[in-house]
Amino acid sequence: MEQETIQPILENLWWVIPGKLAGVRKPIAEELTELQTAGVQAIISVMDDPSNLDLYQTANIPYLWLPIKGGTTPSQEQIHDLQNFVDNQNNLGNAVAIHCTNGRRRTGTMLATYLICTGSSYNDVIEAIRRANPEIELRENQHKFLQELEQGMKL
Repeated sequence: MEQETIQPILENLWWVIPGKLAGVRKPIAEELTELQTAGVQAIISVMDDPSNLDLYQTANIPYLWLPIKGGTTPSQEQIHDLQNFVDNQNNLGNAVAIHCTNGRRRTGTMLATYLICTGSSYNDVIEAIRRANPEIELRENQHKFLQELEQGMKL
């Protein structure tokens, strides 16, 4: 059985707002220092299990856990918590990285959610995210969620 090669963490780190907001796959303990050296000073985990949270606590990295099941979308409360955490950390000078398992679906959805909530259009957000990481694989319901979020922001 062939084991999947894990891409080095810095090759998987992708910035949607340089120096402020990025996406990444789930880091392992040994990679936290690399992420911090690359400018990531806070983490949002959107995994539906609490693995890694103890690592962030031990490493004294500010973190937020917003559990989202694979392929699904965030709740209104999670959107609010996402915005507050990113804004507060950025105001402290900390860049934030959002991660799920592979950094492609839930991570992309949450990054797009934040960008739409700060005034960007759905089309601009999808283009920016694909430019930052061509491997993004949002599902149809995630695209629909983001389009509805954009419409809601215009009301």
